[in-house]
Amino acid sequence: MRKKVLVIEDQKAMAMLLKSRIEAQFSVDVLVAHNLAQTQQILNDLKDQISVALTDLNLPDAPNGESVGLLKQQGVTTVVLTASYDEALRKRIFQERVADYVLKEGAGAIEYVLRILNLLLTNDQREIWLVNLSDKMTRKLSGLLAIQRFKVRVFDQYKALKTELSITRPNLLVMGQSNQQNIGLQALSETRARFAFYELPILACIENNSDINIALKYMKYGATDYIVEPFSIEEFYTRISQNIEQQQAYQDIKRISQTDALSGLYNRRYCLDVGENLYPKWRASASNVFALLVDIDFFKRINDRYGHPKGDEAIVFVANLLKQHFSDNVVARFGGEEFIVLGAVDNSYDVLMRAENFRKAIELESSRHVGVGFSCSIGVAFNAPSFDQLIAQADQKLYEAKGHGRNQICHKFERLQTA
Repeated sequence: MRKKVLVIEDQKAMAMLLKSRIEAQFSVDVLVAHNLAQTQQILNDLKDQISVALTDLNLPDAPNGESVGLLKQQGVTTVVLTASYDEALRKRIFQERVADYVLKEGAGAIEYVLRILNLLLTNDQREIWLVNLSDKMTRKLSGLLAIQRFKVRVFDQYKALKTELSITRPNLLVMGQSNQQNIGLQALSETRARFAFYELPILACIENNSDINIALKYMKYGATDYIVEPFSIEEFYTRISQNIEQQQAYQDIKRISQTDALSGLYNRRYCLDVGENLYPKWRASASNVFALLVDIDFFKRINDRYGHPKGDEAIVFVANLLKQHFSDNVVARFGGEEFIVLGAVDNSYDVLMRAENFRKAIELESSRHVGVGFSCSIGVAFNAPSFDQLIAQADQKLYEAKGHGRNQICHKFERLQTA
């Protein structure tokens, strides 16, 4: 079921603009209410399906922000839209435990709405871990993070955190001073030694001490950001969102750098890097290590006769079938119409059977799915002395498959010599 966003705005043009922009950017359904009565009716019917609500602070039948209280009562994550702003209003808004507020100041306001929605709609998939904080601070931050729909875990001891970090990682770590500052700094330093800044953002939370030098010391030990008590709710949310967005930006850049844009597979560079790193481990595990090279037969003819868009369709079709048949292995576009699969298996025969099933699927289904019938040649090599030799042997077998008439598999097997 698609998530739903409720827009409560009495200005119909503004409501329709928000609806169109939100639905254009996110896979959600946007419901619109122009007054409190319509809001109540929607909540009665669909309360449990609404992920986030955007509400104007002043409605014709609710001039004093009554919609905010209603949404709070129903447990709906809320962002307030307001045309005016002062310190008293800011405090009042956050006392109502809203996720954020937006000043309606032109195009920039719409962009901010989209930005905060991008977080709020996905925060239920993100984890923030709280470590070495006082009980009071833990309760405070847990409550604030719950308003923005984050999953929260609490660690009282670094030992427990260290064990959990060996299994999984949060999207953000909030680390406190503990009872002794040196213990907190040591825990921070050890955590940073294990994870780079872009892999694990760490927000240092400095309690009961407004000395900025303490915060800066935490930065030197590996924190990516800090917050010093006393701090406002708005400052806390801003620092959280900035750290989350920075990590997401890195993940997006990393994905782009590792991925082939057309096929969605890993690219050649990433595949070779992974192979070099994993090959010794695969050999040491006494599994059968393999490299499988695939080449679309007479690919130039497809481009020349049917055009490059049809050639692109052929590449995407092959890529998708490879992911289906070798879902537990490293699959990459090696260049042009050539693909590669790397992995380690207990039974080399299983690889050859999957390769043959893939080859048959291309031969039998390409015409129906792409509109052009074509085939693939495949070269497979097992257990070469080095990763470079494994690739070279698979390439040689691919060359033989093409030389023997194409649309077939040629393979080379060597007895595994463990490293």
